[in-house]
Amino acid sequence: MSQQQPVTVPLTWQLAPASLNQPILPNWQFHLFNIHLGTSSNPAVEQRALARVGSYGRQIGHLAEALELIVKKAKLLESQDLTAAEKDVIQVFLGDVSSIRQIKASLSTS
Repeated sequence: MSQQQPVTVPLTWQLAPASLNQPILPNWQFHLFNIHLGTSSNPAVEQRALARVGSYGRQIGHLAEALELIVKKAKLLESQDLTAAEKDVIQVFLGDVSSIRQIKASLSTS
């Protein structure tokens, strides 16, 4: 008598969907640089400010430079009225402003 070979049938199990999609940044859409950051209470003012004053980055940069000047002129880091934690907050801010200044300088020379 001959022995029969067992029949093998491949089993394919799919335990997860073939494609998973999850938005990482809700409200952000990248369609040729269209980014929706939320609803404005006055879109016309925002558009005009962006056109006349500059980007949000430029506006924040102006604020940071003005605040840096105030911190230095008021000698806040030398003040006895601030706690060490409060002085650390100012140091981090000044460090960020300095880092951005260095980035700008390195890009303008390259």
